[in-house]
Amino acid sequence: MSRYLKYIYIIFFTCVLQAQNPVSVSMSEVSNLPDVEFYDIAEDNQNYIWLAANKGLYRYNGKSYKHFSHPQQRGNSLFQLKFDTENRLWCNNIYGQLFYVENDSLKLFYDANKLVKGQLAQYEILESSIRLFTVTGIFDIDKTTKHITEVFKGMCITNAKDNNSNYTFVINLEGDLKQHRLYKFDNNTSTKILEIASSNRIQSPRIFAFKKTVFFTHKSSSGNVIFIINKTKNTSKKVVTPSRLKSETIYNVLNIENDYWFLTSSGMFIYGFENEVFNFKEQLFNTESITDVQVDFNKNYWFTTLDNGVFVSPNLNIRRFDLSNIKSKITASVALQNNQFILGTNDGKLLFYNQNQLKKTLQLPGKKIIGKLFFEAQSEQLVVSINASESFVVNLKNDKITDVSNRFSVAKTFSKIDKNTMFYGNYRQGIVYKNPFNHPEKFSLKESRVKASVVSNNHLFVSYIDGLYKYNTQTFNTEEITLNSKSLLVNTITKTNGTVWIATQHNGLLKYDNNTLKPSGIKLPKNLQINAIHADGLVLWISTDSGLFQYHTTTQQLKLLSTQDGLNTAANDFLMLQDQIIVSLPKAFYVLPKTNGLFKTFKTANVRVEAVSINDRDTLVVSQYKLPHNLNKIGLTFNSNGFQSNQHVSYQYRIKEMDTSWQNVPLNTHFVTFNSLSSGTYTFELKAQNVSAKQPIFASPITFVIAKPFWETYWFYGLVLASIIGLVWLYFRWQLQQKEAQRIAEIDKILIDKKITNLRLENLRSQMNPHFIFNALNSIQDYIISNEKELASSYLVKFSRLIRMYLDYSQQNEITLEEELNALKLYLELEKVRFEDELEYTISVDNQLKTKQIKVPSLFIQPYVENALKHGLLHKLNDRKLHIEAKIIQQNKLEITVEDNGIGRAQSEKLKRPNQQHKPFATKANEERVHLYKNKLKRDITITTNDLYDENDVAAGTKVIITMPIH
Repeated sequence: MSRYLKYIYIIFFTCVLQAQNPVSVSMSEVSNLPDVEFYDIAEDNQNYIWLAANKGLYRYNGKSYKHFSHPQQRGNSLFQLKFDTENRLWCNNIYGQLFYVENDSLKLFYDANKLVKGQLAQYEILESSIRLFTVTGIFDIDKTTKHITEVFKGMCITNAKDNNSNYTFVINLEGDLKQHRLYKFDNNTSTKILEIASSNRIQSPRIFAFKKTVFFTHKSSSGNVIFIINKTKNTSKKVVTPSRLKSETIYNVLNIENDYWFLTSSGMFIYGFENEVFNFKEQLFNTESITDVQVDFNKNYWFTTLDNGVFVSPNLNIRRFDLSNIKSKITASVALQNNQFILGTNDGKLLFYNQNQLKKTLQLPGKKIIGKLFFEAQSEQLVVSINASESFVVNLKNDKITDVSNRFSVAKTFSKIDKNTMFYGNYRQGIVYKNPFNHPEKFSLKESRVKASVVSNNHLFVSYIDGLYKYNTQTFNTEEITLNSKSLLVNTITKTNGTVWIATQHNGLLKYDNNTLKPSGIKLPKNLQINAIHADGLVLWISTDSGLFQYHTTTQQLKLLSTQDGLNTAANDFLMLQDQIIVSLPKAFYVLPKTNGLFKTFKTANVRVEAVSINDRDTLVVSQYKLPHNLNKIGLTFNSNGFQSNQHVSYQYRIKEMDTSWQNVPLNTHFVTFNSLSSGTYTFELKAQNVSAKQPIFASPITFVIAKPFWETYWFYGLVLASIIGLVWLYFRWQLQQKEAQRIAEIDKILIDKKITNLRLENLRSQMNPHFIFNALNSIQDYIISNEKELASSYLVKFSRLIRMYLDYSQQNEITLEEELNALKLYLELEKVRFEDELEYTISVDNQLKTKQIKVPSLFIQPYVENALKHGLLHKLNDRKLHIEAKIIQQNKLEITVEDNGIGRAQSEKLKRPNQQHKPFATKANEERVHLYKNKLKRDITITTNDLYDENDVAAGTKVIITMPIH
């Protein structure tokens, strides 16, 4: 022994400490299980799971439970679930009430409380009646008339049915003895099979009838007694009761896959039965009181318990071994020969297993974290790599532990190259050892972190963090294996018959065969991360976060074990043993037998639409709906039954006339809603598929016919067409009226323009009155006579310019304010000569006025200036003043004032000749122009004339105010 003689042999209670059960799920953890005490379980032809519980009857559809009750029901508890030929579910209670389920509700068939006397009576469903086995006798209750017929008189304790035969245990009181008899009833004929005479009543008698055998059990003073009934000879024989069943309370016996399952208060005992001898196979769920078992359509095993709810085992072949009894965590594992393996822990323990039973434990010196184990079969040496600068070698022949320092520390992979050569890769380099256990010689292949390795066809394949390399095992010449001239990042590798399988990080699964790298050809799901890959002959086992895949390289058949099989963990690494696979976890390990029964063929339960809502109101589900246009919000709820179908069944739908392809429904979603369907015919098609099944299941299609709204009907189209024609006619009529009105307006405008032009010309004639022209010509003559040629010439030029301006401006309706003022200035210059310079005039213009842009009626101001000169200032002897001002006032208007200090309008009227008692023609023409501008051209021009007076109320002149909008 080594000086590190620190090992412990575990030779007692190891099997007891480890809990071994099939993988299972507690329904209380995955759903709101309504009770903990269950008596019976059954599956109907729609794959609903029915549960008879202390609190009543429940139905499970894969995601929720529905409670069934009846208003006349006495007590909540229901028992004995059975189906009739119409697939109606029947049950009863201890009060003698018989119920059945029809139209999704619980119906009361008959209340037989007077017959059962407060005892739970067994019953059987016959063709036309229900046969009730009570403490007072056997009675048939007609299904139609409810008439009761007594079949047998006696205290019936228990019954079992096989085809058309009933096996009934009866107690008859005859004198001081109780005659315990077992009868066989064919129709109404009874045959006595067994009789037991005893003064004491037999305890817990039960009959269990199967296709091949019928068992009768009861409890005696020495324990449980079992009889076997010969169905042909109608005889009985006592058989040896297995020792494990002697003192158990037997709730039920089932025949599943040719084995007999005894359901007891200590779990299930599974026995084979040959030559009238029970052969023990295994005990499951030894801490549970199992009352019933149901194998559903997907071979999920449902277990009801008396005090701990319901368990479901998705795969009885997959077993879980719980290591909660030890404080250590599993950190490494290695396969030995046959079905032996070793688990390494985080505190330096080596757990040795054979046939899944812990045989011994070795303790390394100190609490070491074991990171990697490697078994060298030829020398029976175990390499133990520690996640530190330590490593050990254990001689499995004598359990001697040798400290080899850091020779194999922090290992990532080991590969046996030949008898004396081994490859070892760690976190920083790849090393080849010659004689690795005795006087080792080593040399480094590459300084880089190693991830995986394998030896195939005289070549060593090593995956480094920066690429995949192939080494010749004789010369160790190296070659990098690349894909499209790029290095490969490889997570794990293995080999089968000369083919190297390479799981890459970015390029999926590849294979290297005949010096050629190519895709593997395995149709794995996309974007799948492979954790580990191992070969078992011609079979590849591939572990991923989605489960464990099996691929046969010859048949190219791919299978999967996933959470549906109870393998509800990400398989990071696993061991390949002779007959089984070990998947290790920190506190447990799974055992997967390499048998055909490991993989199930999954099916999908019938999918159906369970509810239809129209405009958010539920309605009856029918195959066709005819709806008005406003009832077009459609909601459909659907389901496919089965264990956790909400997680394992995916749905697709399509609507004819809308969808050409199938639309996916998110997983765990069981409804679709169409918020606003337009008018038309829509057929809703639905299909469901278990994620592990090969073929989908289709639901019955539902058709929705949504009527057109009235505005889409033919009569409405005709009404609209007639309305359009009428509107078009009205429109063209209106257009003609508009054109006529426009024509009249244009004629009016022409007439107005003509009248304005005439008024303008009249204005021009008035401005160029003979008196003015005479004065102007006299002034020119005086200048000529006085030999003032320059003055004459200047005056003549101004006079001609004024005449030209008047002639030009008279051709336009509007001129700029600047042009109007320039003509006015020229006119005043000439008139000043007439007044012999006894005239002082000013023209003021607001700086804000844009005189070159503002338009005013042509020659509009001059008549008022002429009136001021002619009637106001001409008769004044001196101090003649005239002021003209143009400015902006409120509301963006132009205000022009003409103000003189003449004799005023009153005095001027007195000086007129009798034939001049009327307004000057130019002023009158201007007033008509103003009227035309206001009424016809919609231009608001106002003229106001004010008389001015001094402080003595004496006339001091006249002020004319002209306002007009600026444009």
